[in-house]
Amino acid sequence: MSRRHLAARLFMRVMFGRVQGHAQPLPAGARAFQVQPADGSRLEGLLLPSHVRPPRGVVLLCHPFLKDGMHYFLHHQLPLALQQQGYDVALFNFKGFGRSTLGGPSFADDILAVARQLAAESPGLPLHLLGCSFGGYHLAHALGRGEHGFTSVALDSVPLSVRDFFRRGPLRPVMGWLSRSRWADATGSAPIGEALAQAGDLPLAYLYGESDPYIAAANVQRLLRRCPGLRLYPFAECRHLDGHRRQRQRYIDTLLDFFARAEHRARALHG
Repeated sequence: MSRRHLAARLFMRVMFGRVQGHAQPLPAGARAFQVQPADGSRLEGLLLPSHVRPPRGVVLLCHPFLKDGMHYFLHHQLPLALQQQGYDVALFNFKGFGRSTLGGPSFADDILAVARQLAAESPGLPLHLLGCSFGGYHLAHALGRGEHGFTSVALDSVPLSVRDFFRRGPLRPVMGWLSRSRWADATGSAPIGEALAQAGDLPLAYLYGESDPYIAAANVQRLLRRCPGLRLYPFAECRHLDGHRRQRQRYIDTLLDFFARAEHRARALHG
């Protein structure tokens, strides 16, 4: 293992050790699973089966940086809405959250490892990914790895740079330095614009609150110029992670319509 990787791994253990999550029981009807990325982490996950059989597709949800981890989604019942529309819904805890262990520096690798396992278990089914805030930031970096075997990707409340989020407090200078350092790619702290630009013609959606203090309108327009295929979905009078709370039905309808369009496109391309 290189010195660069060791330093990044040490940084992650200091900054993102098991302080940000706590284990919770699985909901009724869920199937637990485990995934091990290349860095040796052990990730806990659960699969909520579609209410329609056979399922029309799979949706992988990537949680924000909150102590609830993957249970964040269960609190606002987004999985239930997706299950009712025919989707199997997969949740997982990033390394360091809940029962998931911290083995290395890359959260993007967590997403890719879980997505590969889901694709192997449900071959031929559409696979959509939704990342919220922290989860979406690392989902964007996962796209920069060149693996685009997804049907669509949606990002919700994702700052374009860690410097947009850490604007004050003791972590501000540390995260600002990290995002510009040679460890930025290894730790997934680099700005997301370049990674998203590498997604090619993959259907991408960007949902954000127009009053989100971490997302400036000018930055959104710069991102759109860099990724002209990106579909923007602004939510008026909404702040960070606010769309599903304040405009729940529009939020769900937006995702379902975006997924359906991506599935239609995939069928047209592949027959």
